[in-house]
Amino acid sequence: MKRIFYLPLFIAIALSSCKSSFKKEKDGILYKIISDGKGKQLTSGKYFEIQFDQSYKDSKTDTVLADSKKIGNQFAQMDSMAIPPIYFRIFKQARSGDSIIIKQPTDSIIKMGGPSIPAFIKKGQYVVAHYKIVNIYDTKEEVEVAVKANAEKMKIKDSIRAIAQMVIDSKLIDEYLAKNNIKTVKAPQGTYVEIITPGTGTTIDTGKVVKVMYTGKTMAAGKVFDSNTDPKFGHPKAISVPMVAPGVQGSMIKGWTDGLSLLSKGAKARFYIPSALGYGSRGAGGEIKADENLIFDIEVVDVITKEQAKAEEAIEKAKEQAEQKRMMDSVHNAQKNNPTSQNNMQAPQK
Repeated sequence: MKRIFYLPLFIAIALSSCKSSFKKEKDGILYKIISDGKGKQLTSGKYFEIQFDQSYKDSKTDTVLADSKKIGNQFAQMDSMAIPPIYFRIFKQARSGDSIIIKQPTDSIIKMGGPSIPAFIKKGQYVVAHYKIVNIYDTKEEVEVAVKANAEKMKIKDSIRAIAQMVIDSKLIDEYLAKNNIKTVKAPQGTYVEIITPGTGTTIDTGKVVKVMYTGKTMAAGKVFDSNTDPKFGHPKAISVPMVAPGVQGSMIKGWTDGLSLLSKGAKARFYIPSALGYGSRGAGGEIKADENLIFDIEVVDVITKEQAKAEEAIEKAKEQAEQKRMMDSVHNAQKNNPTSQNNMQAPQK
């Protein structure tokens, strides 16, 4: 199966509350199940589909953190090894059609740590999660059909939403360019391209692979979120960009391939990418928010064929394998020449 998601740790869907009291689980987690007792029981091994959103509120912040209306229903298997124990205990009480409300103290969320926790989440509050169990499936084959149908539905919905969002994005970018007296040309799908240094080499088309140096930042805040020209991001090599449609292996966001189609080898440019051609309503990580317009500084260092790219990839892979073998041989020889070292390394601490 290509796409079955583990149940997220805290997710919610906005549902009407009921008068029943919350039950308490470990770590201060509160929950209640709204059920008519008629649906199919969710038991171990079954697959299930949920709608959700996720919200947080305090005196300064009131926000929805996630919403299945934007990213689609999620699918999971009722598996004690895949779902956090507390959530497994709660969900095994539920049936198809039930609603589950879960309130998780922010203290326990902050204690777990991790870069994905928004900075605005404060101690002493709750992340409120509601789930709606849409359906329960007996077999892997059944849920695969449902996953595919949901993906197609979201694809159509995303396309419609992207058209409307493109109008909003274009207005914001037009205002930004006018304010900063920046002149651009528009790529076929709507990426704004400021050509800084025209290229003089090989032109870029759908049969090529483009080697690019880049720095990306958000348009609204101007914050750099990734770069292969800045060593602090840890990947200071040109990235290979196949000129293929999004979703194809190795593909980039649509705004990149769209903008690159106007360039050639040696060109330097700045892309102003509407969110609809970037990461859309989903955003990306903690740096790129939903519907965030992006700016990329681009340098085209080379333009090669797909065949050349495959050959170069094979050479790089062979180099990596040779380096791994060299390191392993070095360790083996060191142990062979000093047989007591391994024993010393494995000796228990006193």
